[in-house]
Amino acid sequence: MRKFPFYSLLIAIFFAVSCSTSYKTENVQYSHYRIQQYDQGSKSLSSIVKPYSDSVNKLMNVVIGYNDTRLEKKREGNTLGFFITDAYLEMAKQKFDPKVDAAFMNSGGIRLPEMSPGAITQGKIFELMPFDNLMVLLKMKGSLLKQYLDTLAANEGVIESGITMQIVNKTAQQVLVGGKPLDLNGDYTIAHSDYVAMNSNLLKNINVITNGYLLRDALIDYVKFINSQNKKVTVINIERVSYVN
Repeated sequence: MRKFPFYSLLIAIFFAVSCSTSYKTENVQYSHYRIQQYDQGSKSLSSIVKPYSDSVNKLMNVVIGYNDTRLEKKREGNTLGFFITDAYLEMAKQKFDPKVDAAFMNSGGIRLPEMSPGAITQGKIFELMPFDNLMVLLKMKGSLLKQYLDTLAANEGVIESGITMQIVNKTAQQVLVGGKPLDLNGDYTIAHSDYVAMNSNLLKNINVITNGYLLRDALIDYVKFINSQNKKVTVINIERVSYVN
């Protein structure tokens, strides 16, 4: 995961002391953290952040769009994950190349278990994606894409947009890319996280294309894009990844 620039660090500190500010985070997943008593050090940190709290509150509470139904993070029918990859695919086409074939998300990078229907604020997107990871494009042969899908199918599961497929015995089957059968000799372009691209054994040796576009900004821009069309965020084709016993 990438280091925060100053402003993102400020927002991260803001969330850490949000008990004394008006923006309240919800549904954040915690693991192995001990909540200590509010001590003098925390008060000192709060005093540093206080001059910025009004502007950060204003930024975080801006409503950028609306969610049609509850989105949930789960292995099958992962509507929250599909919302994220739908956003990545659409914004990859807008910001990079209209011919991008698919977009992926790693399950561990999704930092909320769900998003309730209703207003979506910028703060909610920061909760969902707190890291400054970049969107990158990777070009690969269909054979490598199949290997990558098999790897995901055998482990954390597949969270993607642009592809429909079945997972049978932990392998990817009946793979369609853009509605057409996967061509093992064909050329494909996928959008992904720079963090995953650098750490995946299958992907780390592929040259990536990037323009400094943050994944979090892609989510914000996508929600605004949907809202500009007087629509609510909706995930369709929930069965794009189906599990066959």
